[in-house]
Amino acid sequence: MTISNSNSYAAKTARCAIIGIGAMGKKYALMLDGGEISGLSLTAVCCRSDENAQWASSRLSESVKIFRSEEEMYENSQCFDAVIIVTPHKKHPAMAIRAFEAGKHVLCDKPAGALFTDAEAMNEAAARSGKIYAMMCHQRTYAQHVKVRSLLTENAIGEIRRILLESTGSFRTRFYHHSSDWRSSWTGEGGGVLINQGYHLMDLWQYLFGLPLSLYADIPFGKYNDFDVDDESTIVMDYPGKVTGTIIMSTGEGVPTERLEVIGTRGRILLDGTNVTLTRFHKDLRDYARSAQVTSTQELSMTEETYEFGNPDRAYQIMLQNFSDALSSGTALIAPGRDSADTLSMINGAYLSAWQGRKVTLPLDGAQYAKALKAKMEAETAEK
Repeated sequence: MTISNSNSYAAKTARCAIIGIGAMGKKYALMLDGGEISGLSLTAVCCRSDENAQWASSRLSESVKIFRSEEEMYENSQCFDAVIIVTPHKKHPAMAIRAFEAGKHVLCDKPAGALFTDAEAMNEAAARSGKIYAMMCHQRTYAQHVKVRSLLTENAIGEIRRILLESTGSFRTRFYHHSSDWRSSWTGEGGGVLINQGYHLMDLWQYLFGLPLSLYADIPFGKYNDFDVDDESTIVMDYPGKVTGTIIMSTGEGVPTERLEVIGTRGRILLDGTNVTLTRFHKDLRDYARSAQVTSTQELSMTEETYEFGNPDRAYQIMLQNFSDALSSGTALIAPGRDSADTLSMINGAYLSAWQGRKVTLPLDGAQYAKALKAKMEAETAEK
């Protein structure tokens, strides 16, 4: 994204408004109001409920203005330069586009929306405005993920041949699924695990490996719960050169597994929990297979090194500081908003594949997916 040099406040503190004071909105508000983020101050919050307005009044500085609607907030738009959007995600596209049209920078919580075409519209609005657009994809900052990306950039394992990601660490109860009327539904969220907990995984996947040529998804909708959306998903992807990738995720398993395995011609990268193990062969496996005078790996020597990382504890602060630094000095964004369209195209593609029982190619036909999602929403509503 091209960063405008016309920001009149580029060298001073940027004033920020938060839309949505739920659990995460409160978290961000306290960080900003507490002075944890250099160059970014909280000047306004927008919340609909009396309860959240009371929380803001009692927990935030008196200087922070409390608005009860977007209309009221934008009538006082002179009091903020940037917007952080932390609402149910189907509201994200309209809110972000409105902010860009008002000349405001945007940091949007994940996901950008339910449709990849909405994400594309957000990108176009950001480009027209010349303002900065970031997504809160905080898992990109985890030390173990940074290490994996670094090893891939260094070509540490040669050419990638196969990738496997397994994630079962986000178990969710019935209480969670019913905690808000928009959760775990086609109408409210536009999906289940893939678009909610899985969004971070899908973002990380395309960040590390890019978009596949095609994918096939096997999704047993409502496997663990009494709803129509997904609580488990298996996706198989095709990349150029016969490279394959598989993602398995579930919110219905009690034993947590977080594992990424990347197989290359010179070795393997294994991310297990927070530890990264790099295995390297002394010779490219293709050359070894052609020249070795044995039947298997008897003459293949290898080294192994493990990098241990702790649990991340400042990921959100890092993302907010990065957004602030981008506003003040043009620092590159960790998670540019433009990436959200690619992540959502994979998620939308997986749903379409599962509904139609076939492999789909990317990019998708946006109108076709929107029509299919609308049919699911109508069927879900009719059942209630």
